[in-house]
Amino acid sequence: MNRPVADVLIVGGGVIGCLTAYYLSKAGQKVTVVESDAIASGASGTSGGWLTPYSHKYDPAMLALSPKTLELHRELSNILPEETGIDHGFEETPYLRCALTEDGAAELMSWQADRANEGTAMRWVSPEDARQINPWLTADTEGALLSENEPTLDSYRLTLSAVQAAEKYGASVVSGRVTGLTRGATTRHATGVTLEDGSKVAGGAVLLAIGPWTGACSSWIGSPLPVKPQRGQMVYLARPEPDEGPELKSGFSAVELSGSVIRKRLTNTTVGATREDVGFDRSTTEEARDFLLSQMAKLSERVLSARITGQTACLRPVTPDGRPYVGRAPRWDNVYVAAGHASEGIHYSPVTAVAMADLIKDSTTTIDLAALDPSRAGSS
Repeated sequence: MNRPVADVLIVGGGVIGCLTAYYLSKAGQKVTVVESDAIASGASGTSGGWLTPYSHKYDPAMLALSPKTLELHRELSNILPEETGIDHGFEETPYLRCALTEDGAAELMSWQADRANEGTAMRWVSPEDARQINPWLTADTEGALLSENEPTLDSYRLTLSAVQAAEKYGASVVSGRVTGLTRGATTRHATGVTLEDGSKVAGGAVLLAIGPWTGACSSWIGSPLPVKPQRGQMVYLARPEPDEGPELKSGFSAVELSGSVIRKRLTNTTVGATREDVGFDRSTTEEARDFLLSQMAKLSERVLSARITGQTACLRPVTPDGRPYVGRAPRWDNVYVAAGHASEGIHYSPVTAVAMADLIKDSTTTIDLAALDPSRAGSS
């Protein structure tokens, strides 16, 4: 059975696929999203929703994209709720990076200077000021860096809002697992995708945005895309009742510790996250829960007294060099790739989606993607 023709087929219903569908459909393109499970069923549905480029690697090529993607996030926080009625919890909230030791303070001050050279100012605050900013802090610290440019949001709501807005502009969602590309008269041109049940979905262009499963696409396009899964577990804490102590006022972490505590406007506090190479295992473990809580308890005793409301595990897509693959697939005219953003997929999703929409519509984009070219995987 053949399904209707679309201008663009997007394989993957995560945040990048859904935002690209939104930008394309709003521009008048006929878009079909093909998803094997449910919208935001992967990392996009359980991400910490912290819009920071500083949670993984300080890569200049990626950091250069951060101002643009934050600008787009702010635009989306105003536009999407109006179009769909879904508040995705975007909030400009402070974040504290603490130092527990003199060496940690020196490291943070050096890091502060690096950020200032990039144009991002962060203010050093005293231990007393840090506790005033965030009364959850109970440890003796050497001080903290205060950042005002790392908002938070609910990633599931963002993804859901994006796909609903795309549908409003005519996009459709097809359920099915893609097993390959269909080809035209030349091997350089795709005419659609084949699903596991043998049916085909026709399209004028194909975007592969399936996160940690992108490695399977290597055989489809005849070029390597070495994206692998990395498990990230998170623990969720209930907001305190009036008699249970102060509200969490900011996110926080310590340079000497693993993990962070993220304040969310609409959802419970997030404590995360692990980085585990366990293949496609999405199970949660007591060991990860205890590790995360014990790490953050060194900064805040309140972490141990707060009520645990849940625990999740997601699979992040990681690449050998830490940079995502974003651009046209090697040796193809109309096949594109957007995957491999590791722990920062939510942060970089708008700028990635805009760049992909530009490339697919106009064959060019003003966003510099040279360092993210998928063809580099074949030369590594």
